[in-house]
Amino acid sequence: MKLTKKQKDRIFIIAMLAVPTIQFIVFWLLVNFGSFRLAFIDQYTEEFSLENFSRFFRQWKKDIELGGALKYAIQNTLISMCITNFVNMPLVIFTSYILFKKFYGHTFFRVVFYLPALVGTLIMAMMQAYCLDATGPIVQIGKALGIKWNFEVLQSGLLGNALSTRPTFFIIKLGISGATVLLITGALNRIPRDIFDCGKLEGIGIFREFYNIALPLIWSTIGIMWVMSFASGWGEYASTMLFTGGAYNTNTVGYYLMNTTLNATNGSENFNYPAAMGLLLTAFVAPLTIFLRWLAEKFVDPVEF
Repeated sequence: MKLTKKQKDRIFIIAMLAVPTIQFIVFWLLVNFGSFRLAFIDQYTEEFSLENFSRFFRQWKKDIELGGALKYAIQNTLISMCITNFVNMPLVIFTSYILFKKFYGHTFFRVVFYLPALVGTLIMAMMQAYCLDATGPIVQIGKALGIKWNFEVLQSGLLGNALSTRPTFFIIKLGISGATVLLITGALNRIPRDIFDCGKLEGIGIFREFYNIALPLIWSTIGIMWVMSFASGWGEYASTMLFTGGAYNTNTVGYYLMNTTLNATNGSENFNYPAAMGLLLTAFVAPLTIFLRWLAEKFVDPVEF
């Protein structure tokens, strides 16, 4: 039987959507449903129970009082998100505007900012770890300049001792993301040139043009990025895993949850407890994310071109 064009199109659409639909059902829907179910099951009696949640709050209270891993995980996550959203993000926004204005050397710096994304996270982490090692350039240049490093730094580097690891861990998070620069620059390029020309006729300078024209017109993009940064910050674990492994009070909420889940895979812990932790984290972050999205839209009316 010869198929009509409409039938062929329908078969193509079904075949194209079949794989992602199956992946969504198996690896997202069923996995999350299983996690939700495990969170309410006691790991010993296998009956409905809220013990997993009670255990988390007991551990939270204990760690807060005694300075345990969960206390530092929450502190480090909040500090990291503040660095990302209130230090890095403003730098990215203004840098993107400077590149958008196409000052001399803008092409070179555009490549420089995006180069880490091309190299890869793991390679960049290895390079940074080497630079911070006892034999790395930072410690060696410091010695040449007369800096008196303590014995622990000279032996284990800036990420290998209790004194300098945590401050260094936060300093590493300072920086400009090349991918974010591209997104902000793309939003700036959508603004009609006539608006900037009108500003020039009014005699406004570059900083006023940035604050009064560019910033309000790309605020919808910035707001989405801030909200996404807040939501993803609670689950971020890569930097902790690659640099310190949570040692010297550098745990984060994402790494703490991941490490607890890994303990379940080797048999030292059941999945019920990390499932309850993940559910509590979702219940806390999801409403805040929705609220922040609403708040971001209230500052400046959305603008589309």
